[in-house]
Amino acid sequence: MKRTTLLAFFTALLFSASGQSQQPTRSLSSLVKIDGGLQGLGLSLEPGLSNKITADLAAGAGGGYDIAESSLSYNLSLNHPAFYFSLTPKYYYNLEKRIRKGKTTLLNSGNYIGIRLKYVTPNNGQTDDDTRNSILVNIHWGMQRALGSHWLFNAHAGAGYAQDIDYNFGTIYPALDFKFAYVLSGH
Repeated sequence: MKRTTLLAFFTALLFSASGQSQQPTRSLSSLVKIDGGLQGLGLSLEPGLSNKITADLAAGAGGGYDIAESSLSYNLSLNHPAFYFSLTPKYYYNLEKRIRKGKTTLLNSGNYIGIRLKYVTPNNGQTDDDTRNSILVNIHWGMQRALGSHWLFNAHAGAGYAQDIDYNFGTIYPALDFKFAYVLSGH
């Protein structure tokens, strides 16, 4: 109950903050990307929802999670990947400052506060009991930067909660991620 209340509070805070400052002079782009990084290889759609908010919808293959009461491990098996699905709303808070300083906002370059909701399957075809169905939720600070006209670098750091769906174990974890993406389409 406390975790749900805390998540609801941070979500409300994230979206209420968008009305407290001036809008940037240009809106965020909607991007279709192929990405690779710590979570694996995937395809994502990042539609621009407003002048400061996007939602990164991703699906792909990578490692699975072994979650216990006080530990979390990530198990990557190239022969038996796990599949993931995630939703990450992002609130870009420094776009006006980047524009004023003459810095690019190409491909949604900027700093953001985000919340990631992620579901991960067990490693496909594994017969052992190391990885299971998992749900992960985190809040994080992140940055996204264009590397040329088609490449992106994205990194974030924060804190989260991971839940093993099959055995009802959960734990708090440090949320660290980085990925490189090739933008297939952006407007």
